[in-house]
Amino acid sequence: MSGLLRSALVDALAAPLYIVTGVLLVAGAAKIVQPSATATALRTLGIPSPMHATRLLGFGEVALTVAAILIGAPLLWAGVALSYGAFTVFILWALRDGGVVGSCGCFGREDTPPTPGHAAFNAAAFAIAGLATVDPVRLSNFDGSLAEGALFAALVGLGITLSISALTALPRTLALAKGTALPVAPTFSMTNRRGEQ
Repeated sequence: MSGLLRSALVDALAAPLYIVTGVLLVAGAAKIVQPSATATALRTLGIPSPMHATRLLGFGEVALTVAAILIGAPLLWAGVALSYGAFTVFILWALRDGGVVGSCGCFGREDTPPTPGHAAFNAAAFAIAGLATVDPVRLSNFDGSLAEGALFAALVGLGITLSISALTALPRTLALAKGTALPVAPTFSMTNRRGEQ
């Protein structure tokens, strides 16, 4: 690949890459703060997931995304790609299972259902992060002015917000418009053998 073409690819990849990485960062933080939705989704599909393991997953997502953004090493972008690959498989599994999962739990909410759009987003994020492993995107490579950097950051922030809205609020809004209710997963709780919390 010529240097000019490679530079154009990296420039075109930077914003989508930081958007999908930011979405993963927000999802990780949500799992730390409210792990019950993710734990419930995993347990519904037969994957044992105590609260501390779900929080640990959230901490791992936050650490991975922050390191990928700050360092930009191929191995870190591969970790982001693999995370999205695993999420794609999870969403497809939940969809194939006949909708028994009322929430994917990605953003710590009980009413965020797995949808084909969510699976498509995750697959696209997997591809975007995968491309970054071939030609890593690094913040240190940014050579624009301060104003250009601020505009880039604002666009990425807007992209993260719109992406999360499309994955959470949009399915709920469409369901309300159709007059249907989204299935809500029962809240996961830790109980002892006598059923006491």
